[in-house]
Amino acid sequence: MRKGTDLIGKAVVAYDTGERFETVLDLVFDQDSNKLLGFLVDEAGWFSTCKVIPLTSVQAIGQDAVIVPSKSAEVPASDIQPIDQVLEYNNIMKGTKIMSIDGRDLGTMIDLYFDELTGDIEGYEVSGGVFADAYSGRSFVPAPETLKIGKDVAFVPVQTAEMMQEQVGGIKAAMHTAGEKLRETADATSVQLQAAGQVAGEKLRETADATSVQLQAAGQAATRTVTNKIVDIEEQKAFALGKTATTTVETQDGRRIVLAGQEITQAAIDDATSQELMDQLYRSAGGSVVDKIGDQISNTAAGLTVDQAQGRRANMTVYTPSGFIVAATGQIVTPQVIERAKTYDREQALLAAVGLSTGDALQGTVTTTGQQIKENALDAGEQIRDGAKGLWEQVKETATDLQERSGQAIEDKRIKGALGRPVVRVILGTNDQVILNVGDLITHQAIAAARQAGVLDSLLDSVYTENPHLSLEELRAPEPTAAQPLILDR
Repeated sequence: MRKGTDLIGKAVVAYDTGERFETVLDLVFDQDSNKLLGFLVDEAGWFSTCKVIPLTSVQAIGQDAVIVPSKSAEVPASDIQPIDQVLEYNNIMKGTKIMSIDGRDLGTMIDLYFDELTGDIEGYEVSGGVFADAYSGRSFVPAPETLKIGKDVAFVPVQTAEMMQEQVGGIKAAMHTAGEKLRETADATSVQLQAAGQVAGEKLRETADATSVQLQAAGQAATRTVTNKIVDIEEQKAFALGKTATTTVETQDGRRIVLAGQEITQAAIDDATSQELMDQLYRSAGGSVVDKIGDQISNTAAGLTVDQAQGRRANMTVYTPSGFIVAATGQIVTPQVIERAKTYDREQALLAAVGLSTGDALQGTVTTTGQQIKENALDAGEQIRDGAKGLWEQVKETATDLQERSGQAIEDKRIKGALGRPVVRVILGTNDQVILNVGDLITHQAIAAARQAGVLDSLLDSVYTENPHLSLEELRAPEPTAAQPLILDR
């Protein structure tokens, strides 16, 4: 969903050339179909006609520009009959008073919200009216399927006004009808939630500490792999840019990319990326893998409870990072809004916009009738337990994955260091067959045989690590067999 006035003044850029060639001057809105048809980019002059860009020609709407495939997307308004008719009629909705057919004043239109893909109008921002917010004096009128527009007033069905009434319900309504018993149930549920959160937090810290030790043992390569798995590298770059480094980050040969206390610049980020040290720069900037896991857990909890926002009024506009609007200020949250929040991972922001915390939303599963209150309170407790269990399972899975990656990294490093070196003792298989004899070179085939026999650790513990004095003939690679005897010059 986009807000109409947010697009006024945006640049229009051609994708094929990257050229900014026009600016959005106004929106072309068809009142009969309740759709946005396109954008006015050039007003008519003495010797020219209006020029527009149809919405169907728009490739993308970003924070700073409207992207079209090429300059040919700009056409005379007369070429698009529906747009030409709207411009000729010149009936501007802005400033029109909206009333329900039973005479309730819903306010004066000052803006509109639309779906950027279909052009469908989802609602109007209005000033004043019976549902105006006490602070801003504005409210959100959902767009009806039928809109009767007169000279000064646009009439909407009675149902439109009903859709603007906040339906709080949930825990507050239940409190009034169930009395002390419900409060006790809600308090017990809250305690369970806090206990589950504390246990999950402690386990997460324990897991993070154990994981940290293993990551240090695995070396920088394993740390980089784990960090990149949990935090996307582009997200690492965006986080680090402009931050102050808390530690010095340097390459293996001692060249310093950034000093502790210095601001992290784009050049430092590019340098760290080329040297595969972006994970170190991210942590130096204050980035935390554990915090990221915590955010993922919080988002999971919000995803479980965001349905409690339905029927409540958004007290602030919820945006995505790209400027897309999930819910407008004053808008009553509908299933469509909730689905949009889930699509763009904005569940937590939507809950906050309607004044709910995750804990409040978990408690809001009870209703106003006696038996239903008991059943739903029990269900809420089960949801909390299941939710906490699910979060802990996520933590355990993440920790197991980190451990496996760390262990594999250590083993790969040992194998790489062992290949081509001789062993200092006989390595036997399960049936006492000789896999390697004393002095035999370790080959990939020998590694595979030892792994299959379950004696890979014994083989890797038996690697000759000194620097032997060998003749040129002895340094030549052996014939392609599992192992080749190597005589050491003692």
